[in-house]
Parts: sequence; structure tokens; C-alpha cells
Amino acid sequence: MSNRQIIKGALILSTAGVVAKILSAIYRIPLENFVGNTGFYVYQQVYPIYGLGMTLALNGLPVFISKLISEKATLTEQLVTSKIIFKYLMVLGVGLWAGLMLGSSLIAKLMGDVNLAHVIMAVSWMFLFLPILATGRGLAQGQHNMRPTAFSQVIEQIVRVLIIIGVAYLAMKLKWNVYFMGMLAMLSAPIAGGVASLFFIKNVPLFLSKTISSTKKQRQQIKQRLLTEGILVSSLVGLLLILQLIDSFTVRSALISSGIPSEQAKAVKGIYDRAQPLVQFGLVLATGFATSSLPSLRRLFLNKAQKVLRMTIMQLLKVTAWLAIMITMGLISLMPQINQLLFGTRTNSWTLAVYMLTIISMSLLLILTSILQSIEQTQSLEPGLIIAIGIKGALNTILVEKLGIMGASITTVCALVGMLSYIWFHVYQQLLLNGPLLKSFMLKLVGQSLLMLVVVRFITTFLEQIYSTSRSLTLVTIIIATSIGASISGYLLFKTKLLTVEEIEMLPLGKKILKLR
Repeated sequence: MSNRQIIKGALILSTAGVVAKILSAIYRIPLENFVGNTGFYVYQQVYPIYGLGMTLALNGLPVFISKLISEKATLTEQLVTSKIIFKYLMVLGVGLWAGLMLGSSLIAKLMGDVNLAHVIMAVSWMFLFLPILATGRGLAQGQHNMRPTAFSQVIEQIVRVLIIIGVAYLAMKLKWNVYFMGMLAMLSAPIAGGVASLFFIKNVPLFLSKTISSTKKQRQQIKQRLLTEGILVSSLVGLLLILQLIDSFTVRSALISSGIPSEQAKAVKGIYDRAQPLVQFGLVLATGFATSSLPSLRRLFLNKAQKVLRMTIMQLLKVTAWLAIMITMGLISLMPQINQLLFGTRTNSWTLAVYMLTIISMSLLLILTSILQSIEQTQSLEPGLIIAIGIKGALNTILVEKLGIMGASITTVCALVGMLSYIWFHVYQQLLLNGPLLKSFMLKLVGQSLLMLVVVRFITTFLEQIYSTSRSLTLVTIIIATSIGASISGYLLFKTKLLTVEEIEMLPLGKKILKLR
């Protein structure tokens, strides 16, 4: 598969992801404005469970399944593989649904808020749609057809967002209890999952067909890979959500231990959770590249095209690093203004700014995960995952008690950096990448991004000295500062030849960027 096809697939998924993440960011604004920080806290406490379900159905398992499908030479072999996976995922989906339903009270108690039980039960129904969504998307992506995943993702988000905004508005007007609101809002997940499943409903007869038979050996091989590689890759794709789930179990209790009253602790946790949609938006481009590149990298590896494989990997790493670092520095430099524009206050803006650093680590981890999958070197992923979860679990309560909510941001960043460092060492050893070139590239990139950050901060400070910092004028400040920051990034990109022409073409709107030069 050519680089042009990689780019096309990445752009389809990236565009769908951008639309989905914009919707995901937008609905949180009226949600918090309608129900307040405490209502937002209720929703976000359970959100990681929904997020992990979405990861299994949208990114983690479909990427793994697409790899299995791309290894099969014939359509019959692909359908046999899909049928086996579908049946195993039926067991997994029903098991997760039953576990959440039966264990909702215990989970809520461990989160420190027994009122969350019905909210957890509401979101559990989405796991019944896991088999059809994950298998359908994985089959399509393995056949290099990114459109079903893209379209189903967008429609799913539209349905979910409309329901959540409607529920939030009614909760404000009718003064509903925040936990009742949270339960109805979380019911949007299974409803939206049911709608998205309609894109793949035609595959169900194939997945259940008795004419497509499989051997015991085939079933055993796929089961083994699903339980090891499939779950591992899904955990890596959903790593940020796992870290957020640790926050759900520890942050509020740690804030209370530090002397903050219970209700105030809920509000502070709600403010901290504002970072999540911003990080999701920043990650969407890397997710698109990682998802669409796996089948192509896999074929290059199987065809023993080592030179082309290394060149493609270098390009993906450079493009991802440039996007991630520039987006991160842009968000950090404008965080007080973004916080005020979206949520009405600048409270804890620097806590949110520190959290934005997770975009860099997670973007590179997503690409590295795809690379390691493609070259059959996933053994370093499991220790890396343990490192990240271990750092977060061990330090979260301690740092939150000592540093307040800033401690939660710091532990998340440290967890991801620790994992990235471990995995990068193993990737570098395996692929013998061009170390001096990457080092020079990263030094230039970091220097350029810091320069952009300083200039943008100076501009925002200068503009706010001229006029007030009202919510409407903050939008003007963001537009002006973003335009200047983007211009600086583009000028330095071409001036220093940081990316090649081919790499620039891999960027969203890359050809238009080249024309602007």
C-alpha cells in the first residue's frame, strides 16, 4: 500500500475524529454550564467507563482486528477470522455488561459516592453493542476501507451529544437531581451505540453463518491472540482513560483528606475534568495516523521491505511529533483564555495546562504501539503499561494531598513519560532508526514550539492590557493569538526545513500548506 493511501486513510479517520472530538468538546460546555461543576463531576466520574467501552469498539479492538484481517490473503479467510472474533466478543460484551450491572454499587462505593450506582448501570448497556461495532470496524479497516468507521463514529457522536445536551437543558429547567441527570446522560451511550451498529448490521448474518466454518486450531490461535495482544493493545489505546479511572477512585478522597469539604472537592474534580475534551481533541490526528497506518506497516514488514518500512516509520514519527508538540504548546499558551471562553472561569488554568502535556506522550505512544504491532515486537508494551499505571496509582493520592488538584495532572504526565521512555528505548533498539536525524529534529522542534509559546503568551498579555478580559473579548484574543502562532509555526517549518515536502503532504491540508509557502 502506498504512502498516498496511508495519507488518504489517515485523513478520512482524522476528519471523522476531528468532527467527533469537536462534538465531544462542544457538548461539555453546555453540560457544565447547565448543571454546574458538581453535575459535571457526576458525569465525568463515570465517563472513563464509557470511554473504555468506546476504545474497545472504536480504536483498540478494531485496530487489532484489522491487523488480523490484513494478514489473510482471501476473503473467505477474512470472514472466518471475523466470525471467530465476533463470537468471542459476544462473550466479552455480555460479561462486561453483567459485571457492571451487578457490581455497580460496589464500584460506586469504591469511588466514594454510592449515588453513582445507577449512573454506572446506565452506561453498562453500551457493552452489548461491542461485538458488532468492533468486528465490523476491524473487518472494514483491515480491507483498507476507513469510511464505515468514520461515518459510524460521527453519527454515534451526533446522537449521543444531542441526547446529553437535551438532558442537561431539562435538568437545568426542571431542577433535576444531578445523579438522575447523570443516569439519563449516560443512557445516551447505548442508544448511540445502537444507531452506530446499523452501519454494520449487514455483517451479522455473515458472522453467524453456519456455512463459514472454522477449525479448533484457528479458534484457539485467535482466542490466544485476543486475550494477549488484543486486550493489551486496547489497554494501550485506552491508557489515558485508565489513568482517568484511577482519578475517579482517588482524587476526590485525596482532596477531602487534604482538608477540602466534600461538596467543594466534587466541584474541584469537575473543573479538573475540563482538560479531558481538550486532550481528546489534540489526540485525534495521531489516532487517525496510528489506526490507518497499521495494515500498511504490517504488509511492508511481511514483504520484508525493511528500507521502505523504516522510512515510513520515520515519517510517521516526525509528522506525529510535530503535530502533537505544536498543538500542545498552542493549548498551553492559550489555556487561561480557553478555560474562560469554554467554561466561564479561569480557575485552575495552569493545572489544565500541565495536563495538556499528555497529548505529546499519548500521540507518540499511539504511533509506537502501531509500529510494534506491525513488526511483531509487542513484548515491551506490557511492562510499559505496568510502569504507567504503577506510577499513577502509587503517586496520585500522595501528590493530590500535598499539591492539590495540580498533583493529579503531574502524576498523569509522569506516568505517560515513564512509559514512553521505556517503549522508545525498545523501538529504537529494534528498528535501528536514524538517531542523529531524530535528535536534531526534536531539538529544532522543541526550540520552535517554545518560541511560539513565548510569542503567543506575550500577545495575549498585551491584548488583554488593551481591553478587558470578558468572555466575548477573550474569543477575539484567541483568534488573533492563534493566527499569529500558526503563522510563526508555518514560517519556521519552511525556513528550517524541519519536515520534507512528502512529510508536509501527510499533514491535514498539507498540499494547501505547501501552496501557501
